[in-house]
Amino acid sequence: MNKLRYDDWAFTIILKIVATAAFLWSGFFWSGVTILNFYMFNTDESYRATGFLVASIFILISIVLMFLRMYIIQLPFCVVGSAIYLVQAGQLIDKIESYTMRYIPELAILVVSIILFILHLARVISKALDERVRFNTSPTESIIGDGITVNYHEDEKPEKPKKEKKSRKKKSRSSEAEAENNSGIQE
Repeated sequence: MNKLRYDDWAFTIILKIVATAAFLWSGFFWSGVTILNFYMFNTDESYRATGFLVASIFILISIVLMFLRMYIIQLPFCVVGSAIYLVQAGQLIDKIESYTMRYIPELAILVVSIILFILHLARVISKALDERVRFNTSPTESIIGDGITVNYHEDEKPEKPKKEKKSRKKKSRSSEAEAENNSGIQE
């Protein structure tokens, strides 16, 4: 899993800050006020408070996973939480139109979540393609098995096997031995 986690850069940090601010405004403050209001004063519609509570928990888990850079895992939490949240908020907005600015900023969290997921997916695909290119263009050994490495790049010259150089002492001794053998044959 750590192979799929990347360092943050300025854009992703800004997106996470926007998502956190939207959650604090919409998911924490106004959702909390709504939850308390329905549980304490309007118990007939307490199912809405339960919906807001469940949605806020899912969105909070999503934001924590965003900060842990687990973008693939956080997207389903955010989508489920946003769907529940927006259904509950939509019912309230239909009754009182001024509630729009209280609950709609939660859409920013969903948009940020999708953007981070797409960026992460692009990074994973890019890394996989780089690995494939590196594998396909890497030098390979000869099929003969003589240890010669063949490189098929056009701009690079193939490696040639190096010949062993004999030291001068060995050459002079071997040439003296050959001379003695030749003189013994001639006599």
